[in-house]
Amino acid sequence: MLRPPPIVLAAFLGTASAGVGAPAQAPPSAATPSTDLPALVGRAVALHQAGDIEGAVKAYEEAIRLGADGPVVRSNLGAALARLGRLDEAVEQYRRALAGDGTNVPIRRNLALAYYKAGRLEDAAREAEAVFQAQPGDASRLLLADCLFRLGQNARVVELLEPLAAPDRAASYLLGMALLAEGRTAEAQKAIDRVLRDDSPEAHVLLATMYMKDKDCGRALPEIDRALRANARLPLVNFVTGQCLMADERSDWAGAMEAFRRELEIDPNHFESNLLLGSLLHEGARHAEALPYLEHAARLRPDDLRATFSLGAVEVALGRTEEALPLLEKVAAAAPDHLETQMQLAIAYHRLGRAADEARARAAVGRLQSESENRFFKGVSDSLSRLLGKTSPTAMKPSSGGP
Repeated sequence: MLRPPPIVLAAFLGTASAGVGAPAQAPPSAATPSTDLPALVGRAVALHQAGDIEGAVKAYEEAIRLGADGPVVRSNLGAALARLGRLDEAVEQYRRALAGDGTNVPIRRNLALAYYKAGRLEDAAREAEAVFQAQPGDASRLLLADCLFRLGQNARVVELLEPLAAPDRAASYLLGMALLAEGRTAEAQKAIDRVLRDDSPEAHVLLATMYMKDKDCGRALPEIDRALRANARLPLVNFVTGQCLMADERSDWAGAMEAFRRELEIDPNHFESNLLLGSLLHEGARHAEALPYLEHAARLRPDDLRATFSLGAVEVALGRTEEALPLLEKVAAAAPDHLETQMQLAIAYHRLGRAADEARARAAVGRLQSESENRFFKGVSDSLSRLLGKTSPTAMKPSSGGP
């Protein structure tokens, strides 16, 4: 019943659900009253199967109110709520269903997918792990791997997918992406070759991603064009396009932002597109517009320091100092030598009248700027020292006016 959103593996992942029983008769009117619990549950199921999801929700809720409070009814209500996009309520119903039947793997799978669709990826991964441990088949393995890939846990994705004796196109695609993210390009090539056999658009996205790892936008663009011609709504192809447009030789910020927006239309929970679009908007002083993208990126990966810092910086720019401070202090605790964080902290402490903390942050800024300058000049010095004893090619040529 619950269908996952368009994702990296949207073309491959199937629908997992706890299942709604088939109606025994034609669906009755949603207005039909009933105090007979079996009849009321049957009417809810019939409405659900007939596509009257609003009516089914009301009937399930009425049945539960009157005492039909079992795992199956709760699970079916969760599935109906998920169909309506009421994901937080769906999660609550699945959790209650599991409280009554903790070993029900289909219900737990639906809970994982509801978390996934809601962008609660850590919760989704936890439930997907439980599903995989209970039923370690290829489908549950792929669901768990996809959740972990979105959380940036690429080494675990590789660990899950490499042992597959004959990975299908979906697993090969995800494995190739994870290997590329880990910098294991030679191994990724084997996965890419498996996908390339069908000359699929996914194969061209993989190749473009591989070229972008080497910052070779020139070779990536033809692969992007092939993928777009085959499927303009293929997940990740617009993200790779945005990366290419951000490259130094192009610096097409407007084009990159548009590409990231297209990616988010396909997959609203793509972490990097939320982060980069929000960051570009922030750099362009469009702070209010940047805020929801950075908030979503921080929800998708709560422990990612890039998202935490970027959100804190936007909060400072919007004058929301009290909201910004715990974010920036979290980054400073994990990365005390991050210059930009100390600069933002100095501003925040100043606004809050915390003079001692402001002085400490400003001292850190001065120290880090000095160290940065020293590293720059040391780099220049090292570069010049390598030239000692060498002769310029022009100095080796005889002068035309010489003897």
